[in-house]
Amino acid sequence: MLILKAVKEVLISKIKKFPDTPGVYIMRDKSRRPLYIGKASSLRRRVLSYFQRPQETRIEQMLTQAQNIETLKTDSVIEALFLENDLIKKYKPKYNIKLKDDKTFLGIFITDEDWPRVMPARLTQKLPKGEFYGPFPSAGQVREALQIIRKIFPFRVSCQPMSGKACFEYHLGVCPGVCAGKVEIKEYQKTIRQIELFLKGKKKSIITELEKDMKIAAKNMDYEKAARIRDRVFSLKHIQDVALIKEEDMLHPEDVPARIEAYDISNISGAFAVGSMVVFSEGLVDKSQYRKFKISNQGRSSLGRQITGSDDVAAIKEILSRRLNHTEWPYPDLVLIDGGKGQVNGAKEILKVRRINIPVVGIAKGPNRDKDELIGAENLSINKNLLLRVRDEAHRFAIEYYRLRHRKNIK
Repeated sequence: MLILKAVKEVLISKIKKFPDTPGVYIMRDKSRRPLYIGKASSLRRRVLSYFQRPQETRIEQMLTQAQNIETLKTDSVIEALFLENDLIKKYKPKYNIKLKDDKTFLGIFITDEDWPRVMPARLTQKLPKGEFYGPFPSAGQVREALQIIRKIFPFRVSCQPMSGKACFEYHLGVCPGVCAGKVEIKEYQKTIRQIELFLKGKKKSIITELEKDMKIAAKNMDYEKAARIRDRVFSLKHIQDVALIKEEDMLHPEDVPARIEAYDISNISGAFAVGSMVVFSEGLVDKSQYRKFKISNQGRSSLGRQITGSDDVAAIKEILSRRLNHTEWPYPDLVLIDGGKGQVNGAKEILKVRRINIPVVGIAKGPNRDKDELIGAENLSINKNLLLRVRDEAHRFAIEYYRLRHRKNIK
């Protein structure tokens, strides 16, 4: 466990230096084999998120095996999307289960025709001869990516080549006029080849080729063509893919309190009452700092108050008071309580008696237990989703301890 913790600390230190830019990350084991490959709109925030919240069992297993994490920067999210897919196909990482095995996800299909079509498709469909790129985990991202590509490289979807009648999409500028004879077949096939290169993550090769074509067009005094190529090069260099950027639900470092302590009470009508304290350091789960508290459901608490039934306010006051007796533990920057105004005021009372100035925030579920209302967070700039994750972890830890204690007592 000590070795794993040391590796984790080294990785987190390295991740904090990752760029806040789009790209692909590769998690490798001790033999440098890729365990998992993913994309991100911000490499630093996305990779750090693996250590900032509890993960499902499969991901936890992966993280225990990860010895190194590498990054490959891209100029845009769409390029990260395609690079991720290309690398997954190449390395077939153990933990990229969905993209490796599931044929129901959407991909991009280019038909093998004189005038190829480019369209979204699934491998489960009956497809003509052609090449399939993907699959990708988000159908929305595939469609958005195709819209971005089509603005740079206009292509045919369904219109009939050389029909003599321009389709509606030609007038929108996203079909090159295959239908109306506005583009030569060799020129169109060259565009399709450039789309294929783009889907393989070879944007630099496309730009190099286009810049050569632009110089030739200018030399031949075909300035209209040179201007079109210039515009395409500019679009490639300045891809606007804002719609593709998915928030990873993470915070910027300045929004994360250095140490959050969260408290929760678990009992049934006061029986086997227990309390939990979980700690998040720099937004990261810090299990070595977790603590458990047994709460007496008979007699008086350590504060001299009679505890009857499931008195969560008294229980919160007791465990917080007992925690503060441990002066060797660093004080938190924020105390989070799973409860409403009563529990928050109880915690504030204990801190006031000790003359300790620490903000206290509660999360109230409401009378129907269907709300997550923040109590006492009005003047604090803290992301609610982070607080909910911390609260859920405190609740999980308290329930786990309660069940353990209950099992021991019924034997």
